[in-house]
Amino acid sequence: MGDKSKEQLLEELLEVQKMLEVRTEAQGQMIRKFQMLIANEGLFSQVIDFFPYPMAIFTPQYTLTMVNKAFEAELKTKGINPERDPEEEAIGILQYKIEDAQLASGLTRVFAGDTFFIEDLKNPFSMFSGIAQQSATQSNRFHKAVIFPVPADNAKITHGVIVFMP
Repeated sequence: MGDKSKEQLLEELLEVQKMLEVRTEAQGQMIRKFQMLIANEGLFSQVIDFFPYPMAIFTPQYTLTMVNKAFEAELKTKGINPERDPEEEAIGILQYKIEDAQLASGLTRVFAGDTFFIEDLKNPFSMFSGIAQQSATQSNRFHKAVIFPVPADNAKITHGVIVFMP
């Protein structure tokens, strides 16, 4: 092998090494960003969990996908176990049990992108499956609600959120 071909081979190896270093650095940056995202996602989840008012996230099919600790505590006061068996039907919103026209409208129109602030609610928890009408009247602490949409990256509304307030 001539000196020129050895030199050319070394130059090519140096280029490959530089390219690998650049890729490794890019991968390292992606990993750091992903770790930061995971850390912030955990913080986001904690903010929801420890929010002092009952909060439920629901789908267009009115199935609850996530509730916070305050919502779980409210369910427990009504005799519902929020940590249900996975084989049991998920807790959902039963539209036929909604007595307030504003609340019914808000739960439907949230998927059109509208946000609602509703006052003077009576027994708002009676709309959830598994809660009997009489148990809903036991506690009337929450008589206000905010309902807002949660869009996905493509701007399609995938979930609604309802927050109950005193």
